[in-house]
Amino acid sequence: MEVQEYKIKKKAAVISLVISFLLFFGKIGAYYLTGSAAVLSDALESIVNIVAASFALYSLLLMNKPADNEHPYGHGKVEFFSAGFEGAMIIIAAIAIIAYAINDIIFPREISSLDTGAWIITGTSIVNLLLGLYLIRTGKNTKSFILIADGKHVITDSITSFGAVAALILVFVTEIKIFDPLIAIILALNILWTGKHLVRESIGGLMNENNDKIIANIGAGLESERKDHADWIDVHRLRYWKSGDKYMIDFHLIVPYYKNVAESHETVALVEKNIVNSLGTKQTESLIHLDPCNPRCCHICKVVDCPVRKEPFSLYIKWDAKKIKSLPAFDIDEADK
Repeated sequence: MEVQEYKIKKKAAVISLVISFLLFFGKIGAYYLTGSAAVLSDALESIVNIVAASFALYSLLLMNKPADNEHPYGHGKVEFFSAGFEGAMIIIAAIAIIAYAINDIIFPREISSLDTGAWIITGTSIVNLLLGLYLIRTGKNTKSFILIADGKHVITDSITSFGAVAALILVFVTEIKIFDPLIAIILALNILWTGKHLVRESIGGLMNENNDKIIANIGAGLESERKDHADWIDVHRLRYWKSGDKYMIDFHLIVPYYKNVAESHETVALVEKNIVNSLGTKQTESLIHLDPCNPRCCHICKVVDCPVRKEPFSLYIKWDAKKIKSLPAFDIDEADK
């Protein structure tokens, strides 16, 4: 992780943690003033915000540690664990909110100081909205899944806050107290959906699930390299996985069999350079296995002035996301069998 980028991520995580603490105390104050279930649901989610922001900061500190003997690929995978933990905490908070709201429906309680409570929660919701947008923007600029996940959670908290304000206003205008727990349940269901989405994304990351955008970028790098330097013939068995802000890519590259080691190494270096440029990060490692061509490769080969060509070029295989994700259309390992 680059030093400047790490500082930006760390600053964002610290800001998130500090603001989460301040907003929590504000919401707890609003709950004691009003006794509202919707306001309590908002305050409970703020506890989750504090825990999640703390874990996000710890994860960023851990990710910055270099690879060691126990973790030869580094510590970047913790970002997916962090997002999954945050999603699980959101789900727990949502369940607690629903249980509390149902209790309020069965055993109604007095709600007071609605105007003051509404103003406090409105203020916290605006701050949360701005914080969430800042975290998501910073996360996208630094390719940090941790900050993006934290930002999405904070924006969800902001939506919950606006919902709590709506509940207070409805009760104030209509004097129908059941609106408060009903809106709390609706907010909890929205929180539950966000938590489920975060858990799903984190599991996908831990399981090295393909991301179409990343695959398309890798394909664009391959296409760019082949158009400029037709020194290789085909790619197959391409895979990648992501750890923090680092990408690990491996694939088989078919090259003319008459090329020497130095020439093939130069081709590999050009391919790697274009993939790095297409992904937009230098934190990329690749493991490329070289396969020599055989006569069955000639119809897909664009190598100029090939001295051993058996048949003319007739099939161009475009390496886009669809092709990379599909079974290889031409696999030299299978052709050799």
